[in-house]
Amino acid sequence: MSEGVQRVVHVEDGVQGCIEVLPILAPERMSELLAAELEKRGYARTGVSGEEVLVKVGDDKVTVEINVRTGTVTVSIAEDITVDVKVGGTGLAESVEAAAALARMAANRQVATAIAPLREQARQAATAKLESELIELRPELDAAVTATTAEALLEKARQLGDIESIEGSAEAGTLTIKVRV
Repeated sequence: MSEGVQRVVHVEDGVQGCIEVLPILAPERMSELLAAELEKRGYARTGVSGEEVLVKVGDDKVTVEINVRTGTVTVSIAEDITVDVKVGGTGLAESVEAAAALARMAANRQVATAIAPLREQARQAATAKLESELIELRPELDAAVTATTAEALLEKARQLGDIESIEGSAEAGTLTIKVRV
């Protein structure tokens, strides 16, 4: 008689941080500009009403959520692992049902013993993926904030008067705008 047990173990990890955008224009407009820039970079708006949250899910199951109103960035990963254990029993039980029950109990004990190290191993792998994603995410968010700031500066300059010249570039991190007021 043999019995098989299968368990699904959920493993997750995450980190939360903040991005800051200079308040050059009204907060609502700055949020709109940041959201537009993030959409250009592959982020999608969520259906949450009243919140301006953009989400990007990577191939490696890492999810990045950015609330453009508050500047909150949440990076998380969640995975499910499956543990299978098969146990064979001897014919010492009085009936087939009793043998199956004994095999099931033995399988449950083995699964409980097997899950702990597998859960820890999966958690460490998820954390490593998350750390790798954070290394790649930082320059992407910095570039989005820089582009948003440059767009806001241009918009503010247009509000102040006629733009006479623009020197430098947002990508380079230098931007000089001459405005005739």
